Amino acid sequence: MSTYTALYRQWRPDTFDEVVGQDVVIRTLKNQLESGRIAHAYLFCGSRGTGKTSTAKIFARAVNCMDLQENGPCGRCEACVSLSSGNNMDIIEIDAASNNSVDDVRDLRDKIKFPPAVGKYRVYIVDEVHMLSTGAFNALLKTLEEPPAHAVFILATTAPHKLPSTILSRCQRFDFKRIPLRTIVERLKAICTRIGAEVEEAGLYTIARWAEGGMRDALSLLDQCIGFCGSKITNDDVLAILGTADQGFIFRAADDMLSGNAAGLIESIDRLSNDGKDLTVFIKELTNHFRNLLVAGVCDEPSELLDVEDSELERLISQAKAAGESRLVKALDILTGLEADIKYSSQPRVLIELAMVKICRPSSEDGSLDALLDRIEALEQRLKGAGSLKVQEPSEPRAAYRVEKDSVRADKVMETEYKAAGKTGDKPAGEPAEEKAEEPAAAEPAVQKGGTPDLDTAWTRFVKAVKKERLGLYSMFAEAVPRLDGNVLTLCFTENQGFHAAAVEREDNRKYLEQVMKQITGSDIILKCQVGSMEQVRQSPAKDDRDVTDDDYIVRKAYEVFGEDLVEVIEE
Repeated sequence: MSTYTALYRQWRPDTFDEVVGQDVVIRTLKNQLESGRIAHAYLFCGSRGTGKTSTAKIFARAVNCMDLQENGPCGRCEACVSLSSGNNMDIIEIDAASNNSVDDVRDLRDKIKFPPAVGKYRVYIVDEVHMLSTGAFNALLKTLEEPPAHAVFILATTAPHKLPSTILSRCQRFDFKRIPLRTIVERLKAICTRIGAEVEEAGLYTIARWAEGGMRDALSLLDQCIGFCGSKITNDDVLAILGTADQGFIFRAADDMLSGNAAGLIESIDRLSNDGKDLTVFIKELTNHFRNLLVAGVCDEPSELLDVEDSELERLISQAKAAGESRLVKALDILTGLEADIKYSSQPRVLIELAMVKICRPSSEDGSLDALLDRIEALEQRLKGAGSLKVQEPSEPRAAYRVEKDSVRADKVMETEYKAAGKTGDKPAGEPAEEKAEEPAAAEPAVQKGGTPDLDTAWTRFVKAVKKERLGLYSMFAEAVPRLDGNVLTLCFTENQGFHAAAVEREDNRKYLEQVMKQITGSDIILKCQVGSMEQVRQSPAKDDRDVTDDDYIVRKAYEVFGEDLVEVIEE
């Protein structure tokens, strides 16, 4: 039986052109070879499987080649033939993980003075150099700084931050980047064609995605798939080897998480478990998916940041638009913590199911503002699907503010409940299904003679526009009483609606409402909220005090929203 050689060893690059995904590094090394500006020490750093050691070996042969070609060593001259053999004396590879003592470095220093046997240089390739001990690094310093003219050091590491600055300053540093997904797929296609293997393109993308930017990992997984399936490999075969689900399953699970379908998620987890899939791998895939969703939802050009197929990118953008940012952040936060917890748990499935329920059910016990926003977004998502919402007035919020006047900053601790239950009248609040055709927000401005906005007409259009576009925000000010003085629109809330007022005055909400009112009235309207009786509102002058910079502004706003008995002012 002949000895089999693994694919990643068979297809190790022999020339610079075969090194993929490292164009900047290769171009710089080629230029140095062409000009003869060979440095005495190089540092190749980057994640696993990105070509550091392969590039070092090609460069070691290239500096000694007698007939150097554009793409590297010729492979035919005496030096290339000699250096390609396993017993050559001019390319010395050292594994620093097992040869990391002071004595090992002293032995290297004693031998480095001997000239090369065939070529012009003796090249020392020190792999995983960060594993050297502190004493070994100190012993290497002087030799690394002033080696003999015939010596070249190439240090390779996956952890450059562990190297002393004295070593880093003596080397030319080259950073090997993770290889892009499409580049790995193209390389795998070329190799499959050469070896006569047929692999579905979706399977190649799955392999490349799991390689995480490393060509060696991709070839190892391809080798495993060929051993499992033979020369014809489908995407399902690759997924079976990895122990995970396909992308369609991941998208459906994400839909269930974003829509709050906890029952559907638990059923999906049960199917994975019954099929023998690794739930830890499923959570890893889900975490990566939600990271991609967050990037797709936040960034204007996600294609530059997400290394995915074009069809998958479109699905990510579509799913991200339908999801709320708070829900994505919450889900990602829970998933990243879950991924660490299940490694040490004897009941990983229980932890996973508990996490899924937490993501689907906004907690009424968590009184943080982010949690409250997440619950409001969940209500909005339900409204889009059901068309109606039954809302019970929130119980009186309990809040406390710690106000630091010098920094004009308030650290808020809020505990409140906001439940969806019961009816508020004959018709459920926020019933869009029975609405008649609404006027667009950009209709003719509602003004009286002299250019003053007509409050009654403008308010009716304003409420309809916000109710149509952002029903959750509309529910916050639906019962507020408006008052217009000049260009200042004051919304009066009762004393037990302090939370509603604070939510409406959030910068993003306020700017949105002011923009809607401007479209309706044609005027720049300043929105402010006031908590108290209508009598107090009429007695107080209407003005825009958001830009006030004196120290008492935050204190006044805290008193106004939450009451003096719940506010503590700390002088600094």
